[in-house]
Amino acid sequence: MSLNKTVTNFEENEELSMADLMKEYDGAGNLSLGKELEVTIIEENADGFMVDLGIKSEGLIPKKEYEEGKIPAELKVGNKVKVKVVNLHGQPVLSYREVVEKTKWDNVEKTFNEGKHIHGTIEKAVKGGLMVDIGVSAFLHISQIDTHFVSDPEKYVGKSYEFAITEFDRRAKKAVVSRKKILEDEKSSKRASVLNSIAEGQILDGTVSKITDFGAFIDLGGADGLLHIGELAWHKVKKVDEILHKGQTVRVQVVRVDRNNGKISLSMKNLAPNPWDSAVERFPVGLIMKGIVTSVMDYGAFVELEPGVEGLLHASEYAWNDSEGEFKRSVKKGQEIEVKIAEVDKDGKKISLSVKKMHTNPWDEAFRHYAPGTLVKGTVQNIMPFGAFVKLPEGIEGLVHISDFSWTGRVKRPEDFVKKGQEIDVMVLEVNPQNEKISLSIKHTQADPYKKYKAGTAVKGKIVRVAEFGAFMELEPGIEALIKNNEASSVKPADKNQPQQILKEGDEVEAKIIKNDARERKIEASIKKLEFDREKELVKKYANSEDKPTLGQILTEEE
Repeated sequence: MSLNKTVTNFEENEELSMADLMKEYDGAGNLSLGKELEVTIIEENADGFMVDLGIKSEGLIPKKEYEEGKIPAELKVGNKVKVKVVNLHGQPVLSYREVVEKTKWDNVEKTFNEGKHIHGTIEKAVKGGLMVDIGVSAFLHISQIDTHFVSDPEKYVGKSYEFAITEFDRRAKKAVVSRKKILEDEKSSKRASVLNSIAEGQILDGTVSKITDFGAFIDLGGADGLLHIGELAWHKVKKVDEILHKGQTVRVQVVRVDRNNGKISLSMKNLAPNPWDSAVERFPVGLIMKGIVTSVMDYGAFVELEPGVEGLLHASEYAWNDSEGEFKRSVKKGQEIEVKIAEVDKDGKKISLSVKKMHTNPWDEAFRHYAPGTLVKGTVQNIMPFGAFVKLPEGIEGLVHISDFSWTGRVKRPEDFVKKGQEIDVMVLEVNPQNEKISLSIKHTQADPYKKYKAGTAVKGKIVRVAEFGAFMELEPGIEALIKNNEASSVKPADKNQPQQILKEGDEVEAKIIKNDARERKIEASIKKLEFDREKELVKKYANSEDKPTLGQILTEEE
C-alpha cells in the first residue's frame, strides 16, 4: 500500500510539474528574440530592474546597459516601459536602451527624410570637428560649425543649436550635421527679404560687419551692403578703419540695388553736405590761402584746401622761370604750401591753383622791355633737338629755333653750334606773354646775306655741283646760285646738234644775278646775260668813238 501510495504521489507530482511546465512554456512561447513589448517594473536590485512578463519567470532589464550614474530616470519601480527581448537563455533579458536608441534613430531618420532641422547639443571636440547629441551621436565638421572659419571649436562644447542633417546611414549608424547650412539659409532668406524691400535713395541704419582695404560691409538686417571707401566722406580717406570699426552702428543711404546679383551699394557721404556746392563762394578766384600737399605727380600736385576739397597745382604754375624744374625740386607730399585760387569748376569739382601768380609776371615786363628786333645777351640753358633755350637777364627763357641759327648753314645738331652755359648774342623776334614764350634768333643778329645779291648784280664764283638742268656756282660759303643750261653761254656751238656750252665742277665763272627769292633762299644767275650786257656796253662805247676800231680790236679788247 505504501509503495502504491508513493507511486501515486510521484505520479501526481509528475503530473503537476508537467502542467506547470506547459503553462510556463505557453507563456514563454509569446516571447521571441527581438520582440518589443510594454512591461511594468516591479522590483529593482543590484543586477537591474525586474519586470512582470505575465509568466512564471520575470524578466530583467540589466543595469550594465548603462554607465554608472547614467541610468535613465524612467527606469523605476511602478513605471511601464517599452523593452526589447535580447536573450531567452534562462531568465529573459530585456533591453530598454535598444528600444530608446531605435526610437531615436527612427526620429532622426524621419527628420532626415522630411528635410527638417533637428535640435542638438554639442558634446565634445574630436579630430576635424565636434560630436553632437541629436538623440543619437552625429558628427559636425569644423567647417560646418559657423559661417566663418572657426579656429577654436572647444568654445562651442555644451552649446545647443538647430542643425541640418546632411548625411544619414541607418545601417552604419552614421549621421552628419551642419549648423552653417541653417545659418546660410537664414541669411539667404533674410537677404532676399531685404533686397526686395529696400529702394535706392532709402536711408537705413546698419552695423559694420567687416572692414577691408576698399571699404566696409554693412549688415542691413540680413543683407550686407558695400560702403566703398570713396563713399565714406567727401574728403579723401586713406584707411577705412580711421573712420569705422567692426560692430559700429552707422547711418547710410542706398545708392544702388542690383537684385539680379544680390549687390547693394551704400554711401555715407551723401548724407553730409557736399563741400563743392558752396566752393565758388568759399574759394573765390584770386584768394590766397594755405593747403596741404596730399599727392605729387609728374604733372603737378594735389593740395587739400579743406576736408573734401582739393585743388590741382600744375607743375607749370609753380614758378615763372624753369617752373617744372623748380616744382620737382621744391614740392613734397605732406608739406604746407601757400597757393592762389586760379579757377573754380563747380560742376567738374576742380580747382586750379597757382604759386607763380602770387608774384609779378616777368613776361609782362618782357613784353614791354623786349620789342621785336631788340638785341640782347643771354646764356644757353638747355639744348634740345629742335633748338636751344636761352636765359635772358630777367630770368625768363626764350627759344632759338634750329631754323634761326644760321642764314646759310644747315644746322642739324644745335649742340654743334652752341654749348650749354655759353653766352651768346640773340635778337628778339616775338614776345608772347599769354603763352609765356619768347622767340629768339642768332642769325638775325647779322644781315641776311641773300639780300645783298640783287638782280642785275655781276658776281664771280666756282662751279661746285653739276646737274642735268644746269650747274650751281658758290657765291660764298653756304650761298649758291643756279645757272641753268640755257643761261650758261651766248656762244653757239659749231654743231647745232651739240649741247650748249657745258660747265664743269671747279670752273671759275662770272655771271649776272637774274633772280633772287630771299624767302625761299633761291638765286639764279646767267653767264649768257652777263656776256650780252658786256657786248652791249662795248658796242655802245665804240659807237660814239671817232676812231672806229676793227672787229679784231674789239675782240682783242674784250678778251
